[in-house]
Amino acid sequence: MQAEPIKTKAIVVRAVPYRESDMIVTLISVDLGRLTATARGCLKPKAKLRYSAEPFNFGEYVLNGRNGKYVITECEQIESFSAITADIERYYAGFAVLDALDKLSGEADPQIFMHAVRTLGELAYNAQKSADRIVTEFLTGVLSITGLDLDFAHCNVCKCDIEDTAYFSDKDGVVCKHCRGFEDIVIENAYRAYISGTDENTPHTLRAQANILLANLVYRMLGVKINTRYFTELI
Repeated sequence: MQAEPIKTKAIVVRAVPYRESDMIVTLISVDLGRLTATARGCLKPKAKLRYSAEPFNFGEYVLNGRNGKYVITECEQIESFSAITADIERYYAGFAVLDALDKLSGEADPQIFMHAVRTLGELAYNAQKSADRIVTEFLTGVLSITGLDLDFAHCNVCKCDIEDTAYFSDKDGVVCKHCRGFEDIVIENAYRAYISGTDENTPHTLRAQANILLANLVYRMLGVKINTRYFTELI
């Protein structure tokens, strides 16, 4: 008996060639989480569904198959976010978002999904905001959505205003030098000031390093290791 087609809104986070003209596509669906599907013949020059296998594509997909083996039969594109590919810095940042979305979406999480969509939209169309800041807001937003907000301006123990180096404690979050433990992670003042939004004149290299630090905190708190080569390629 033929299974009913699956219709879902999804983003392509990964696509790899398969056989002569097919692609194996990893989709993150707003309501189904991670799915893998074959885009048949999409590498042919005149393939109608070529765009359905391109990373960043956001569309309403129709999938046929069962038991995790699906074929893309239709795709109505909602947004390509193609402008991201025109700028190398935004391109790398966009793939950092896709990598995080993939690793955070074993199961459906509509809030994370929509947060990623909004972030990709900013990378594509908000030229007034740097790619570094957009990634920073994406990572802090992920922590906020999961109920793990971090306040980089105040000590989470004594509640003082932090004016210099801060520290990250697995137990207490961001703390001042007086409340830190021996194994806490150092948060340099330049990183802390940038992340908290008090210094927007931070050089690109320091902003990228601050995002690497944030990605490490996401890993410590959520167990999700984001591929930080997207940041280090630009340093």
